[in-house]
Amino acid sequence: MNDRIPNWWPNKSASRFLTVREYKSHFQLIGAGKPCVVFIHGTGASTHSWAPLIHELSELCQILAIDLPGHGFSSVPRFGRSTLEAITDGVSHLLNQLDIVPKHIVGHSAGAAIAVQLGARTHVKTPVTCINAAFGNFSGMAGIMFPYIAKLAAIAPFSSSFIAQMAQDTTRVGKLMDGTGSKLSNDQLRGYQFLFQRKQHVQGTLQLMADWNLDNFLSKLTLVQNPIQFVTGASDKTVPPTVSQEWAKRIASAEFAEFEGYGHLIHEEAPEILTPLITRGL
Repeated sequence: MNDRIPNWWPNKSASRFLTVREYKSHFQLIGAGKPCVVFIHGTGASTHSWAPLIHELSELCQILAIDLPGHGFSSVPRFGRSTLEAITDGVSHLLNQLDIVPKHIVGHSAGAAIAVQLGARTHVKTPVTCINAAFGNFSGMAGIMFPYIAKLAAIAPFSSSFIAQMAQDTTRVGKLMDGTGSKLSNDQLRGYQFLFQRKQHVQGTLQLMADWNLDNFLSKLTLVQNPIQFVTGASDKTVPPTVSQEWAKRIASAEFAEFEGYGHLIHEEAPEILTPLITRGL
């Protein structure tokens, strides 16, 4: 299975595959005999987005970075199986198969919801870092139409192929990433360009968007007892930093930190900022 992954892919030598429930999960496991930190990326990304942080942390802890269902090199599950609950179940099952109990869980954007839900299941004291957490549903008409459009796109036979074909124009992907408020290197952009040219990855991304609903999660979020640190880039154009700031005020066990000059992908731009926040208490 490893031959599907390009030779230049970050940390390819650490890539592994396991069947989790009904889909094949790709993950990267680095190090042993140290406290394990689990990394969960956001919508449309993959393990490659953690490469800068993995470089910073690899000598300090064991690292488990997971491709969400249908993302990166994980296979696409059945339609309706990319919900928050189903994905969290899958990650829990993977941890059990690997006999790993995380000492810290890190989630980015939509992945932050999975991280919090997983942390609450694992142990009430497992710290969670939420990077530019996407803790909100679309408001107004967008809340009705966007998931509906995503559902149509996810089941349409040619939509993912069409989007993947459009991504052959790498300038489109570059503009998309510029819209996050982050400044990525050409090497970092290469990973996203590769992903969005793959029909399977596009299909998996659309499917997650179609299945995603945080109503139940958000209704119970203030009850979470795990230590949570919300980290934001002040220049995030994807999720307003005020989302994390407001939730940090409402959750008794939470704290908030904002960093100027960085966008939605702050973990790729400035891993050195995140490193001490993740490793404290390990």
